[in-house]
Amino acid sequence: MRIQSIEAIPLHMQLHPEIAPHLYRSSHRGQITLYRVELADGSVGYGEDLGNSGPVEEFVGRDAVAGLRDIPHSGVQMACYDAVGKALGVPAHALMGKQIRSRVPHAYWTNDLPPESLANQVQRAVEMGFTVYKFKCRPWWDPFEQIAAAEAVAPPGFQIWADFNGHLREARQALPILKGLSEFKVIGGFESPIPQQDAAGYVELRAKIDRPIAAHFGSGCCHVCTDPTYDRGTPGLRQITERLCDAFVLGSGDVETLKQHTSVAAEAQLPFWIQAVGGALRAVWTFHFASTCKTGTLSHLSTHNVWTEDVIEPLQPVAGWVDVPDGPGLGVEILESTVERLRAAPPIPWPRRITTVVYPDGYLNGARWHFGHETVRHESFYFGSFPGFVPGVRTEVWEDDGSDAFSALFERCEKQPIQG
Repeated sequence: MRIQSIEAIPLHMQLHPEIAPHLYRSSHRGQITLYRVELADGSVGYGEDLGNSGPVEEFVGRDAVAGLRDIPHSGVQMACYDAVGKALGVPAHALMGKQIRSRVPHAYWTNDLPPESLANQVQRAVEMGFTVYKFKCRPWWDPFEQIAAAEAVAPPGFQIWADFNGHLREARQALPILKGLSEFKVIGGFESPIPQQDAAGYVELRAKIDRPIAAHFGSGCCHVCTDPTYDRGTPGLRQITERLCDAFVLGSGDVETLKQHTSVAAEAQLPFWIQAVGGALRAVWTFHFASTCKTGTLSHLSTHNVWTEDVIEPLQPVAGWVDVPDGPGLGVEILESTVERLRAAPPIPWPRRITTVVYPDGYLNGARWHFGHETVRHESFYFGSFPGFVPGVRTEVWEDDGSDAFSALFERCEKQPIQG
């Protein structure tokens, strides 16, 4: 089964308007590349990857069956699972391993949002059939206001997992916040509350918090770019032997690496979910793989619910679970008209933005700190330059309106925070 041709199709995905201003990093400006792989027998498969296409010509002529394991390109590899499955008349999961379950849990996802927007997204998730929502919890919002707003509209049994990406910094700061949030019925658990190299901190948190804690397998979790030593993570074996977490978070890239991690999780009897940033096609690939994993029992996601439309009809959960397609390959139909529309669409407008972290009156004298770059904002809180998760703290967004006032402030706060 030789690969005869590969076409890389650039797509410009579009964000739902309510959440667009808050997705600076995670949307990658809406760029997804769709890969169309045709085999010598005429079988065609599709895969996707986030961002612009890299060189893929080197894979033309390769054996597609071998490529299921050794093509180091997740988009082309996904397309091979689709094409080979179609050529053989079997679903992709049959090429990945023995299917353990035909249905898998599926989660909704967004980045950090204002309380009222989070409540709206909870309602949207419920209407779409989700029962679990993975949510980014950030120090420039009051998490108690956010979760209270969510709980007010969530039905019984609906769960939110709050992902801090290490922003609680250390156990002493984390404990009162996690304990307080645990009082909300809607809180299902916490992801990476503190930097993952802090093994002692995770031991303390697990001993004192009455909610499960999930951590990335064997890696760091923090959005720090300027200091590579800030969070190097903890090896997976130590995470298991010292019981640093209740569950794992796994990526969805190379199949062989993912199989190794899921096998370790199964041996340790630790549940996990797979997560990626991508589209609905990536989600379907994830569901196929997760259905072959013994402990893949937590809600998997690919964040595709942020897009207004996609190249396939997204699989809709029923009571939080989706049926894994059983047709050949990925078992879904590409919407060619949508592909052409997204191919021709303009990129998501990406104006310059100033985010202003506003402290409440009576706290730091109601200080306002302006940031022109997301990395600066993240690192200012990671490194302890500002107090985070303060009651009443909120964030305002000012998009470039062409004014001299905006340009003057942006120039000052792009590389360092400015008080104003």
